[in-house]
Amino acid sequence: MRNITLARRNLFKRGQNNGIKILSLGVGLAVGLVLTAKIYFEQTYDTFYPDADRICKIQENFSVNGEKLEGGTVPGGIAPGLKNDIPEIEAATRFTPLEEDNTRFVIFTADRQRHTGKVILADSCLFDVLPRPMISGNAKEVLSRPQYVLVSESLARSLNKGGDPVGMTLRLDNYADVELTVGGVFKDIPENSQISYDVIISMSSIAKFIWDGTDNWYANDRYHAYVKLRPGVRYETVGPAIRRCVEKHLDEAKLKERGTELCYYLLPLTDIHKQSPGVRHMSVLLGMLAFALLFTAMMNYILIIVSSMMGRSREIAIQKCYGAQGKNITGLILTETLLHIGLALLLTVLLLTLFRGMTEELLSASLSSLFTGTSLAILLAVCLSVFVVTGLIPSGLFSRIPVSTAFRRSTQSRKIWKRILLFIQFMAATFLIILLIIISRQYDRMVNDRPGYNYERVVYCTTDGAKTSDRIKALEELRRLPEAEEVGSCSLLPVLTGNNGNDATLNGRTLFNFEDLDMVDTGFVRTMGIKIIDGKMFEASAPKTFSVMVSRSFAEKLALTAGWHDGVVGKMFEINNYTPATVYGVYEDIRTGKNRMDEHPTIMYHTNWSSRYIVIRLQSLTPQAIRQVSDVLKRMLPDKDIVVIPYKAEMAYLYNDSRLMRNTVMIGGIITLLIALIGLIGYVRDETNRRSKEIAIRKVNGATAAQVIALLSREIGYLALPATLLGAGFAYLAGKSWLEQYPEKITLSPWMFLAGILFTILTIFVCVTLQSWRIATENPAKAIKSE
Repeated sequence: MRNITLARRNLFKRGQNNGIKILSLGVGLAVGLVLTAKIYFEQTYDTFYPDADRICKIQENFSVNGEKLEGGTVPGGIAPGLKNDIPEIEAATRFTPLEEDNTRFVIFTADRQRHTGKVILADSCLFDVLPRPMISGNAKEVLSRPQYVLVSESLARSLNKGGDPVGMTLRLDNYADVELTVGGVFKDIPENSQISYDVIISMSSIAKFIWDGTDNWYANDRYHAYVKLRPGVRYETVGPAIRRCVEKHLDEAKLKERGTELCYYLLPLTDIHKQSPGVRHMSVLLGMLAFALLFTAMMNYILIIVSSMMGRSREIAIQKCYGAQGKNITGLILTETLLHIGLALLLTVLLLTLFRGMTEELLSASLSSLFTGTSLAILLAVCLSVFVVTGLIPSGLFSRIPVSTAFRRSTQSRKIWKRILLFIQFMAATFLIILLIIISRQYDRMVNDRPGYNYERVVYCTTDGAKTSDRIKALEELRRLPEAEEVGSCSLLPVLTGNNGNDATLNGRTLFNFEDLDMVDTGFVRTMGIKIIDGKMFEASAPKTFSVMVSRSFAEKLALTAGWHDGVVGKMFEINNYTPATVYGVYEDIRTGKNRMDEHPTIMYHTNWSSRYIVIRLQSLTPQAIRQVSDVLKRMLPDKDIVVIPYKAEMAYLYNDSRLMRNTVMIGGIITLLIALIGLIGYVRDETNRRSKEIAIRKVNGATAAQVIALLSREIGYLALPATLLGAGFAYLAGKSWLEQYPEKITLSPWMFLAGILFTILTIFVCVTLQSWRIATENPAKAIKSE
């Protein structure tokens, strides 16, 4: 109790800089603890499912003419087939997103109230493998009935204003002719799940929306399939049984003749997310950032305490004269540290409350999902570690202060301690600044680099569910707009795709796998500025055969595997062995999704009809022009929910994770640099006070203010240069590792590291100059008059 009273009194004593200590520690804890919680959040994806350790996803490995490919989706018949043939599997299920995995559909109620949500088609066994608590309805019964759906709790509240929506009818904007009936409500999927949906449509309704491939063992690989193993069964031991099952249902010899080999295997559900390259790199980077922030904050706290030792040594020595032992001094310092950490944690809570929105956006997770029972226990352990480091080191130093200090002035400056702590802070700041440069350059490369087409001034709109005749009229009206430079339509946008599609075949032999961009009209290629390098662009006149345009890499592979030495234009091949196609033209490789330009060959099919996406290149991308386009589409498609989106916004969203990581590192770097500068200011102030008489004598002997500042700066420079070089070395290793996840990456130029080092050193020298200016310019008589 006595230590608590003394610690509370010391809190407001002058010269101890407790406010700065608590502020720097609080800010460091706020960012460091949130990042630690984020890492735990990412590492515990899908662990909320009961028996999560028994749930596995069916993965697919296949090769086409020796080219190995891997996919997370499989044909529709795989999951139920494995369940029927393998006794070690307790339950199996499969589902498929109605469109791309992250598509949010516009959902209308019977009274045309608008809502949005992610939609999947799933079989009746979904909740046998991936269960969610039901609020109302029976999941198995609902998912067995055609045109019945389950909705999430949050969507249910929105649909019926808090009431039970069971029995309500819904329609998807893209499939307005299909009426769906709500049959039940399930608890929302937690945020740390790779499987996310708001509406589950019964699989028996699939033919109303898309082609029914639920019984396929080959092709139409669009289904996410999961199995639940029986207790005690290890997923590795099921591999041979899966192999036998595939051999039973597929003619592998025939597939090999065509150049195709297939293999299915199980991957534990809880490993899928955390073992993905992007998550691994992100977790390592966030871990480094959290450690750098927490360590810098701790070192700065200790530095400030060490700096105050000269002023506090006599107080500690007097306490020893009155009988205080080392354990008493240690207890007092630990109590002060505990009080400071407690106040720093209160500041942490305040900062997180004030900046909650920004924090949740940067981390793509709500604070309530980040701070759970288990994560709070981990964060408490982190705080305990901070307490041990910031408490034991200063208490050890104070407890060794000799009693004689009470009778004479202490001359111990603890200079070595201060320099070590400053060295660490400079190194951490340089590390984060250079890392920020690397991440920013890579983000700019991804967003601004041309993906093989020109999307500047391009906007698009989805018109699913609209009549073809209405779409054609809309296209005609858009072409009349003075704001529209080019207008076209397509089935898939390059930015929104990025998965393997079909096989190119010739005379029954599989040549290679390619990415299918599906149907485009004559205006699409012009609108997107895609460069034709051979043959010609699609023409409006309908061809006699199925006409396609292929990418450069497609043409090169086709010519090589087919043995054509005079090019591919005008040649015929098949798609999946049954659709003959004639190459009309060859275009330059384009990037789809996040893929490398030449990673997946692409193909476009010609159509004279309007497809689901309408794309418009505007004369200028202005709000007025976008509004004009929107007005035309709303007038021509009155039953559609029209949203006109700049293509550039989709490109930016595609790399949103990198943008958020850049911003996170930027905030962490700024905070680390500020904490380091706080420590530097304290160090320079202590040094100038300690050496005030020396500096005064130098000035009396003719030293100028510039020479005094240079003297202090030179000592800091000897410390800063190796620290920044070491920080740059760590940044190189971290940056190189982080860039591995990108198919197209920047070169780690020495200029990036030189810029980061120079910026850090320049900031340090400016800080030193400003802090030492007073002593360098004041009258030397003030410092030596007391002698």
